[in-house]
Amino acid sequence: GIYYPTRKTIGLTPTDSLAEAGRKAIGFHFARMLDKEAGTRAGEDIEELHDMRVATRRMRAAFNLFGPAYSAKAVKPLLAGLRATGKALGPVRDLDVFMEKLQNYQHSLAGYEKEDFAIFLDVWKVRRDAARKKMLAYLDSKEYRKFKKRLYKFVTTEGLGAKPIPQRVPPVPYQLRHIVPGLIYSAYDQVRAYETVLDNAPIDTLHELRITFKGLRYTLEFMQEILYDGKEMVIKEVKAMQDHLGDMNDADVAAAILRDFLADWETHQLHLPLAQRQSPAPIVAYLNAQLNQRHRLLTTFPKAWAHFNRPEFRANLAKAISML
Repeated sequence: GIYYPTRKTIGLTPTDSLAEAGRKAIGFHFARMLDKEAGTRAGEDIEELHDMRVATRRMRAAFNLFGPAYSAKAVKPLLAGLRATGKALGPVRDLDVFMEKLQNYQHSLAGYEKEDFAIFLDVWKVRRDAARKKMLAYLDSKEYRKFKKRLYKFVTTEGLGAKPIPQRVPPVPYQLRHIVPGLIYSAYDQVRAYETVLDNAPIDTLHELRITFKGLRYTLEFMQEILYDGKEMVIKEVKAMQDHLGDMNDADVAAAILRDFLADWETHQLHLPLAQRQSPAPIVAYLNAQLNQRHRLLTTFPKAWAHFNRPEFRANLAKAISML
């Protein structure tokens, strides 16, 4: 296997080129992905898979941010490998989260309702086991091993895949201290542009905003070692907005899954004698709880946005990048 040790920091400096800063950031999360692979395979602690999936997502975000510094030829197979890995890990993680929430809800029910709810959990356990089997097949595959070797070579070889820096006058900005302010403000501009469409926004627009907030958060977190006073508050507030929109999206997705499941309720029980069939009432109650959660987060979002979109936030953002 490949050994690439984890470290506490990415190790950026203001004079790093975009390409070598990206290599450090991708290497930082590659080490974390490798570190969590054994626990993900074992499947005893769902947080191991969560952390491994986060590492792959951060690497994809890093390629998105630092990608312009590399040749398309160098990046293409690495992105394909990250997509394939995410595709293998994602369904299992999504089902882990869904089932964990279901089990928490089940614990709050009365005895007879718990039993009615069990049929629902059993269906999802079968789906999760099938997804986990696919995931393990991918992690054992030649494709995955090849991807890890490629990525290891990329993060350990300075200059590999980097576009040459033009040596001319006027000079092309390539060091972090010259380009990070523009990168951060570009990500912030994309978030703030939504204020023109939020008054009557459908939930799909808020889902897109969540993804845009994620882009801003990742940009700030990748660069936080070279940012100054104000960065903690800025990252905390961006994360709070992403979490608010993420919880809303989770409730929306869960409600859709539950509606589909209820539509096929009778089909799920065809193997049971009539006298043993269970009521859908606990599932309907859980659907109602998810719809209430979505509604609460939807109606409180304008207040959360107003808090985020205030001058103090912009002042702290400016302060964080002002000393570069």
